[in-house]
Amino acid sequence: MIKISAYYLSYGLVILLLLINSNDVFATWYHGTAQQKVSKLDNIDKIRIATIKKAIANASLQSHSFIKSEDITLDGLLQSSKIILQSKGHIRRLEILDETLSENILTVRVKVDIAPLFGCFNDNYLKPLLIAQFPLLKPSQAAYGGIFDFGRQISKRFEQQLISQAAVSRVQLINKNFLPANPFQTVNLKQSDKVARYLANEYSNQFILFGFIRDISLFEQTKTALLFDDTLLRRNFTLQLYLYDAYKGVMLMQDSYHGEANWQFTHNDTVDTYNSVFWRSDYGRVVLNTISSAIVDITDKLKCQQTLAQVINVNNDKIVINIGSQQGVNINDTFELIKSRTFNQNNGQAISILQTDDTRFFKILHLGEQSTVLVTKSLSLMANTQLNDLVKSKTIF
Repeated sequence: MIKISAYYLSYGLVILLLLINSNDVFATWYHGTAQQKVSKLDNIDKIRIATIKKAIANASLQSHSFIKSEDITLDGLLQSSKIILQSKGHIRRLEILDETLSENILTVRVKVDIAPLFGCFNDNYLKPLLIAQFPLLKPSQAAYGGIFDFGRQISKRFEQQLISQAAVSRVQLINKNFLPANPFQTVNLKQSDKVARYLANEYSNQFILFGFIRDISLFEQTKTALLFDDTLLRRNFTLQLYLYDAYKGVMLMQDSYHGEANWQFTHNDTVDTYNSVFWRSDYGRVVLNTISSAIVDITDKLKCQQTLAQVINVNNDKIVINIGSQQGVNINDTFELIKSRTFNQNNGQAISILQTDDTRFFKILHLGEQSTVLVTKSLSLMANTQLNDLVKSKTIF
């Protein structure tokens, strides 16, 4: 039996991408398997692609999507065994788990991310997102290739991809980063809470994305052949991400993403990460695919979150909140006041409790792109509203 590694195949596998048009969330992974006979005269690349499609179709049956293999189109880096998929059938991501060729039978096992056919309760407001820089946890790892600005490039790529997401109204990338301050190289809840609250108050933003690049080390991998062994130099890319709702004090997402690929540059090369040559290389494309996979999860989380607005100005009988038409606020929307109270637990971690006044409400006096002026007939509600208080849409949640 021959084990087939995708990166050993030709680098010319490029297949068309279809755009997804769906508000479905909560990705669900399904496994699929397919087999196909291979003869000496067959084109192994074409056979492999056809088998992958059949395996995807097999996985879709489990999700009751019933997607035919001929209706599946792929895009991404097949060599990396990580592919970003988007299609009318709600297929978004694919991981090739295993490929074997035994007795002229190619067997492919895949794991497919298929969004379910139900959505979530939300306020339909687009989410403003603040992104901190993603630094290298071990800057010395960047010496090979001289990619010391790699963290800045990754941060910029996240900003660029998130700007185009339908769930996000505004993305702000700041020139700050936050590394773990403990020997375990992890961000604990107490630390992340302090970081997120600081950023939320500093930049008046509910959702905060931060993290770091954990590993870009190199390693050698040997391919065993009949006449000689071929040793390839490969490089890791491991990213640790944290998505935080700073107004509620809740960690929405705490995940690690990993990719690896051939490193095609020599020891003496100083790699220009601003050059498209780098991003078209095996490693560059794996990095972009890994980022795209993280973007899917980030937007899934954001879609189903309740949007809270912060009071940024109080002036006699009017208040101003920090969301507007760009986030999807409608002139007929009404808002309730939320009072946030913070308590310290026995472990030292702060916990926020949000209390809603649902008997009185604010109406919109003026709707702007990034802010909204609210008024109320209730004198007691107005008197009870202070700077940095929170409000939420009255009719949702």
